[in-house]
Formats: sequence, structure tokens, C-alpha cells
Amino acid sequence: MDVPNAVYVRSQDFGRLVADAVFNWSRTDKDGDGAFLRTSDPNYVPPGGVGKWKPTFPDFSPALLPYWGKVRTFVADATDVCPEPLAYSTDPNSEIYKQALEPFNLVNQIKAGTGNATTEHWIADFWSDDCATLTFTPAGRFIAVATQLIEKEDLSLGEAVELYARVGMGLADAGIRAWHQKYTYNYLRPIDYIRQVMPNANNWNSVMCPDGSGRYFTPPFPAYPSGHATFGGVAAEIFSGVLGENYQFTDRCHEGRTEFIGKPRTFTSFRQMAEENAYSRLPIGVHFRMDATSGVSLGYGIGKKVNKLPWRK
Repeated sequence: MDVPNAVYVRSQDFGRLVADAVFNWSRTDKDGDGAFLRTSDPNYVPPGGVGKWKPTFPDFSPALLPYWGKVRTFVADATDVCPEPLAYSTDPNSEIYKQALEPFNLVNQIKAGTGNATTEHWIADFWSDDCATLTFTPAGRFIAVATQLIEKEDLSLGEAVELYARVGMGLADAGIRAWHQKYTYNYLRPIDYIRQVMPNANNWNSVMCPDGSGRYFTPPFPAYPSGHATFGGVAAEIFSGVLGENYQFTDRCHEGRTEFIGKPRTFTSFRQMAEENAYSRLPIGVHFRMDATSGVSLGYGIGKKVNKLPWRK
């Protein structure tokens, strides 16, 4: 459709004004402005104590974004929290010991090719998004999913802009609140628990970073709640609000990749997608189940708040 030049120019000018207003508003957030330039603080010392997070094997990298929870949100607030994590215990009958056994056994099955290793490895690789040179970021993955949905539904420009805006706001708030909770509880990662507590497991490692290099690592921040799970939960709630609860689709984000298992996966609902994404952090070896369940619940709550905003007149 042809647009008169005057309308085109006026629209372009208005777009720039909106962008300038948003950018200038962002500059007033002292914790968020330019934070990508200071992702770690050499002076930050994580709180010590039994069961607490500390720089983790094998990289022992400093804490990533320890103050991100202070960044200004769009709709999330101090009510968006997770329940207290399980109490730390070395007792084999304790709940946390049982939860540590899950990633321990799943990773061992994948490495040995036993049990349901093929599917578990596929899920772990499919949702990893941890390798900067190969994959999306964990949050960026759901922008890519949104793009697939826009193309599948042939949404109008206005509808597409709305969906991107909802998801972008939700993912931003999900990251802020998840990181707030991470550094509130400072819960250790499964790899430290397994190596320190379980017998004959001092050489156990994850299968994280599916780039075929054989290099494995653990994210440099506390475990509880899972950021992956929170991002997936908020995206699923927003997609459900726009396209419906029982929406079947196939995620082709990694189709054709050869460095890892990127074969498309099909879901009968967005919540099924979110819960599989959350679960995927167990067979990859970097989260307890409580991290996944609390993270996805946190994301659902934030997504509901985003969907309640007055998106249309």
C-alpha cells in the first residue's frame, strides 16, 4: 500500500520521538543504565555459609549481575517472589539430596547412553541456549519463538508490534525478578552439592554448552530460581494470552544445526513448552527441580501482569 510522503515523514518523526523518550527514561535508572558494561563487580563477595553459592567449577567465574535485581521493572514488583528453597542438608533422606540425585542420574544416563538418554539429551540441547557463538540467549530464544508465531499467524504489523512489546517487557521483568531472588537466597548449584556431598562423585560434571567442544561449565550465579524457567514462564503466559491456552506449534529455532541436537519439537500448549524448557536444566546438569518449578511459576505471575496492561483502546 502506498503511503503519502507527508504521512511517512510524520510517522518517522513520531517514532524517533517515542524512541528518544524511552531511551531518556531508561537513563534515569541508575542501576540499569549501562549495566551491560559492568556485568560483574570485582568487589562483590558472595555471602559465605553452608549451602551457599560461590564461584563454581570449572571456570570459577565471578558472580554475574549480582545487582540486577535492583533494576527498574515495567510491571513486576516486590510481590513477585519465590517460596523459600529447600533447606540444605547432606542427609541422603532429605529432599534436597533427592533433588540433587535427579540431575546427577540424568547426566550420567546421557553420558552412558542408557535409559531415556536420547530424548533427555535432545531436550537438554534443544533448550540450552548457553553458547554465545552458537545460540540465542535464554531470554532471546523467546523473541525468536515470537517471530515464528508472527509468521505462522501472518499477524499484521500492529499485532506483531504488540506481541514483541508484551514479550520484551515480560522478559525484561522476568530477568530482574529472577536475579533478585537468586541473590536473595544465594543457593548453591547442583555440581557443588553433588561433588561435595555424594560419594564417589567428586569428578562429576554437567553436559552444558552443546558445541561439540567437550567443554562444560556452570552458569556463574546462584541456582534458585532458574532464569531459563522464569523466561519461559513469562513468555508462555503472554503467548497464551494472545493466541490461546491450547495452541499447538512446532519450535524450529535450531532446525538444521549440526553442533548439537536442534531437531524441532512440537508442543500442544505454551505451558507445555515452558515446563519442558524449565525441566531441560535438569538433564543438562545445572539446576535442581525446585529451581525449575519456582522459576516457571514466577514467570507465569509476571506474564499475567503484562497481559493485564491496557494494550488496546
